[in-house]
Amino acid sequence: MNIKERKIELRRQAEAIRSALTEEQRKEKSAVISAKVIERLEELLQPDPSVRRRPTLFTYMPVKTEVDVTPVLEACWKRHWRVVVPKVFAAHKQLKLYEVRSYADLERGTWGIREPVAKAQQLMDIRQIDVALVPGLAFDLSMGRLGYGGGFYDRFMQQYVRTGLPKPYIIAASFDEQLIPEVPMGLFDFRINELITETRTIVEGSGKNDG
Repeated sequence: MNIKERKIELRRQAEAIRSALTEEQRKEKSAVISAKVIERLEELLQPDPSVRRRPTLFTYMPVKTEVDVTPVLEACWKRHWRVVVPKVFAAHKQLKLYEVRSYADLERGTWGIREPVAKAQQLMDIRQIDVALVPGLAFDLSMGRLGYGGGFYDRFMQQYVRTGLPKPYIIAASFDEQLIPEVPMGLFDFRINELITETRTIVEGSGKNDG
């Protein structure tokens, strides 16, 4: 089985496992995970007096059985941190980011995912992203991430690689059930820096594993 076939099989398994959680379980776990993410952002998004802009978080809008990270957005808005959310341009297979200041700046878009409204301001300079909160189907302890197969996030992160820019600090919010022994990683797949579940926080390269 090659890497592509292995990923397809793992996605099928991961979808089934996550879907098996009850709505109440997902709600309870998501609340714990979001609180932990907010606590980390308090550390990571401290304003830098030498930088004349607001701390900036790039985050996804949860859909279906994903970890509900909407409390993270709400916390950012209260703290006047900038939140940018992706809009999918399927024809060009790319994500573009737009600032959202409240739920009024969102509407249903591609695949039923909430996306920025047309009048939202686009973020043109990806160097301004301090932290990225990314979705995924499965993760491993080596910070590997299994995406949904569209490659949108991988292509987005490749922009940093191609231009030699440092990536933002990448966090994934995940249920414990999404952890697997190993995610098959291709040449253009990116790794995360930190994995936060309801019981564990695992930081790349630090040996930190709370839980």
